Amino acid sequence: MKAYILKLTFEDMESTVWRRVILPAGATFNRLHELIQRVTNFQSEWTDIAIHSFAIELEDVFITDNDGIHEESTDKKFAGKTLRRPASLKIDAYIEKYGAFDYEYDFGDSWRIHIELEETVEDYYFGYPTLLAGEGTAPPEDVGGVPGYAHFLNIYHDPTHPDYLEMHKWAESQKYEPLDIDWTNQMLKHMSYKKNEWAHIHHERYKIISDKYRGTDFIDVEKIMNKDLISEYIIACVSLYGIVSFSKFREIYNEQNGASLTTNQLSALLDTPDFKLYLEKGHVYTKYHNFVHETVKVFDDFERLSAEAFGKPYYVPAQDELLNYCDGFFIERTPQQEQLRDMLAKDFFKGDFSLAEQEIYELVSTIQALGNNLNHVIESFSTRLDFKDTQQLNRYLPVVIGIMNTTRIRENRGHTPHELAQMGSGGQPLSAMPVSMVNGRT
Repeated sequence: MKAYILKLTFEDMESTVWRRVILPAGATFNRLHELIQRVTNFQSEWTDIAIHSFAIELEDVFITDNDGIHEESTDKKFAGKTLRRPASLKIDAYIEKYGAFDYEYDFGDSWRIHIELEETVEDYYFGYPTLLAGEGTAPPEDVGGVPGYAHFLNIYHDPTHPDYLEMHKWAESQKYEPLDIDWTNQMLKHMSYKKNEWAHIHHERYKIISDKYRGTDFIDVEKIMNKDLISEYIIACVSLYGIVSFSKFREIYNEQNGASLTTNQLSALLDTPDFKLYLEKGHVYTKYHNFVHETVKVFDDFERLSAEAFGKPYYVPAQDELLNYCDGFFIERTPQQEQLRDMLAKDFFKGDFSLAEQEIYELVSTIQALGNNLNHVIESFSTRLDFKDTQQLNRYLPVVIGIMNTTRIRENRGHTPHELAQMGSGGQPLSAMPVSMVNGRT
């Protein structure tokens, strides 16, 4: 089957962003537009209606899906050129004649992507495109073009900027994500406009054994390096975050280990019964391409926790610290906890520090479960201890709230409330308010 290998390069960008794709001949300019949308972070092809228009200007033809331009150009001319709609116009003659042209998307942001024909081949046998390679994270939709993207990146990577948290939330809402070739190619299967020529494809029951362009659907799990470490990372991340997407997990693991664990390799591991069982013993399950802690599943807390954590940056500790969370009983020690331990041992446990440590563990576990719900945390804490009066309880409140402000919670994707308050306009940490009741009694 005849196909074109194209290189798509964002123009005028400070950072390099490009994609190399192969698509069967016979694609319309609408198909080309759809392909570009799917291999970047643009969103037109993921909505019911196109968000923005695109245009391709050649020597004698102007191709656009912009209805306004077509309605105003009654003579079928625009800028002195023949005006064409992209839906029925195939790219073949144009890409073979010119070898390269520019694609402009979103006339407000004015993104320009240079499309260059690198090779025409006759041995591509799939009816849909494939992303062969790429570099760089593509900009999000509606970021304001090249200057807007530069401004966005400055804020996105600066925790001291007042708009840091809002920018992260907005970026996640726009599905701003790093390049994932495996995942993109799974999605490109839905962009089929020709029949697969299976007679020419090395496959087994329509699963690819090997192919020059699409590789293989079969992953040799035995050849995946450091499987034990991968499982430990998954358990640790889930313990710290409660919910972590497959893509974020891979990003953390690969960055800290100089590895290149792919989406397909991770999927192959998750299809292995022993690997899956090991994760379940570590209280890890999967849902919607996320790793999820057992407690989130048991308490049907997925939607609430996802909403609370949405848009917040992840706290990613160094490897040694992160892997501490493989121990389900691990809590990060703080000076506030040490202060409470000494107070509890003296007032309630006759100097027994081990009993005081157990109470601290209960308190931190409650905070991690209830997040910043001050009233519930204080109620739970006070009912476990026999406070003499409100005066004694109020003496403990600043210390307990100090622990709440320095405990890593899942709603903050591992950040403490104090850390989050230091980011941009993250608000204020919790403060102590006197109580007038002890254990439900005035």
